Amino acid sequence: MTTATAYNAEGGPIMNADGTVAGPMDYGSGHIRPRHALDPGLVYDASFQDYLLYACASEGAQLDHSFPCPASPPRPHELNYPSVAIHGLNGATTVHRTSLAFARTGEKKSFTIKIAATGKRSRRLKRKYLAGSYTWSDGVHAVRSPVVVLVA
Repeated sequence: MTTATAYNAEGGPIMNADGTVAGPMDYGSGHIRPRHALDPGLVYDASFQDYLLYACASEGAQLDHSFPCPASPPRPHELNYPSVAIHGLNGATTVHRTSLAFARTGEKKSFTIKIAATGKRSRRLKRKYLAGSYTWSDGVHAVRSPVVVLVA
C-alpha cells in the first residue's frame, strides 16, 4: 500500500502501545490514508498471477488450487510488488521492479535496488530485522514502499 504513511496525524512516528517507536513488523505498510489512495501517483502493475506466485513462494501457500505453483517459484522479493521483504540475506541481492507508470498513461519504467549485508557489521546484525523504505515523489505525490531485511 504505497499511499500509507509511517507517521501519525501530528507528523510523529507511529508508536506501539508500550510507547516505543513502531516498525514495519508492527504496523505493516503504515497508517491508511484513503484520500491518497484515490490519486496514488504511481501504480505497480501487478497481476492476479503475480499475487498467486507470491503466495507460492511464501512457504508454499497455494491460494488458488486451479493455479499450479511452479516447482521453483520466484523468491518473494523478485516479484513486482511495492514492498521489499528479504528473508535470510547473506551477502548481496538485487531487487528489480518493472511496469511503473510515470508521466502518461501506459508509460513504463523500471528500477533496481541493491541490498547488501557484508563485512564485520553484518555479523553483528545476524538474525536481526532491518527496516527502511524508498519513496518516489513528483512534488505532489509521495509514494513510499517499505523494505524489511532479515540478515542471515
